[in-house]
Amino acid sequence: MAPYLSMLTIMLFTHPLLAREPVVVQSAKCQDWVNYSPSYQCSFHNPTSPSSAIVVFALASGTPAVAVTKVTDDHKPDTNTYVQDLRYLFGEVQSVHFYSSAAAGKTRTVTLNANESTHFQVVLIEVAGLAPQQPLVDRTSVQDNGYNSGKTFTSGITEITTKATELLVGWTEQAYPNVMTFTDTSSWKLVEQEPIGGSRIAYRTTRSLGTFEYTGTFNGTGDYRVGAAIVTYKAADE
Repeated sequence: MAPYLSMLTIMLFTHPLLAREPVVVQSAKCQDWVNYSPSYQCSFHNPTSPSSAIVVFALASGTPAVAVTKVTDDHKPDTNTYVQDLRYLFGEVQSVHFYSSAAAGKTRTVTLNANESTHFQVVLIEVAGLAPQQPLVDRTSVQDNGYNSGKTFTSGITEITTKATELLVGWTEQAYPNVMTFTDTSSWKLVEQEPIGGSRIAYRTTRSLGTFEYTGTFNGTGDYRVGAAIVTYKAADE
């Protein structure tokens, strides 16, 4: 019996399905269509927990060259380090970014800096259960769905993930004139939807290795050029 128990214990502690499943703790959305400043701040409703990670979505637009160049926060005594996980230029003038910081500690306000004056769309996500060190990002995929008469969208399919348990974060937006109503595929949960800019952030988790895409549908009249992206983040091991 003892050898059997020992082998069972080894299996339990090494099986990939025992990775901690990530949990979205809180989120916040912010946008600025008035000031067009090269710097912008967005705050969580509550300070983050010490072991949580922070995922930052940001969209800056105006010219093909515009980009978010730096992300910092109010963690003391020093700001956390944010790594850019994805940059995607959509619709020629919309620069889509994902940044993340592992084990970010107690943080409330995130500051974003761009290389020129712009308007910002920002979504902050506090996530428990992600890996405690960078790089958190595993796989990414982006797709310009064009003027899609079928009114469906996809981020395109990622390469196969390297961990069984991951957090998948999806973005989609109608470039202009933001008149569509989006519905995610049933496995995805809405995090935040920007009221003016239109960016929609959703998430899901996975418990097996595979290739993944962010998908859904949209409805409305008028022009509907739609972009989408997916970023996958590695879970912490038990």
